[in-house]
Amino acid sequence: MRILLQFPEGLKKIAKIEAEKLEKEGHEVFISASPCWGGCDLALDEAKKIKAKKIIHYGHCKFHEVKGIEVEYKLYPIDVDLNLIKKEIKKIKNFKKIGLITNVSHIHQFSDFKKIFIQEGFEVFSSKGKLTQFEGQVLGCDSLAADNIANKVDLIVYIGGGNFHPLGLSSSKKIFVINPFVKQSYFLDEELLKKQKREKGMLLAALQAKNIGIIVSTKSGQFNLKAAMLAKKRLEKFNKKVFILITNEVNFEALKDFNFFDVFITTACPRLEDDYLRVEKPILNISKLPSLLLLLKQIEN
Repeated sequence: MRILLQFPEGLKKIAKIEAEKLEKEGHEVFISASPCWGGCDLALDEAKKIKAKKIIHYGHCKFHEVKGIEVEYKLYPIDVDLNLIKKEIKKIKNFKKIGLITNVSHIHQFSDFKKIFIQEGFEVFSSKGKLTQFEGQVLGCDSLAADNIANKVDLIVYIGGGNFHPLGLSSSKKIFVINPFVKQSYFLDEELLKKQKREKGMLLAALQAKNIGIIVSTKSGQFNLKAAMLAKKRLEKFNKKVFILITNEVNFEALKDFNFFDVFITTACPRLEDDYLRVEKPILNISKLPSLLLLLKQIEN
């Protein structure tokens, strides 16, 4: 069988090992060298070009339905030192009810995480997101696992590396991060405050903008032309000049070259908002459109 292997950034290092395994089984193996940012970003174009019968996608869960080609998802579990959790949760002993979340790399240990918190006297709540496959799992674009339980808990606890996932949460509750890679834990208060101020600033920039570029990604799990066209129609009622930009891979240098735009609105990955410095212009997520339209209407009246 002709197979295309796809790895996200950070896992491309295991491509040789995985390819050799499949070649020994008699398969014809190709490796996608394109960037990969999630289960929403399948290498469908590459697979079609080489007439592959199957894509094996590593490191992510199934995100959406795909027709015309078989897609196999292979997780890449990374173990967390459970003793680290036992040590770090002493910092939050004043909180009794916690909402527990993690990312796909550690989801295989989620039941172990819950047991530790329960043994330490915490009441633990967890839920499943809209786009995720597992209870307690969060994505950069799906924080419902935390949002669904926010009104039941005193604190959200995220176990995983970096701030990318917890900064995507829309919950109003305090967030405590246990990072197994740097073996540290901390509250995310200061970073969340910066994020809120940044989002408010980008909304105000969009309010004053004359020329707006709406980004549409052709990635199979991100394509949302309908939302872009509707946004264009609504914004033009307020005398905004709006153009729709079509791309597969968002290239920030290319966006910067469109120097006549005052602001960008993304219908693609919602976390493009975080990369506004790379394009040197505000980037507003499409979910903020209702707030923007409301402000525009208030000014008009």
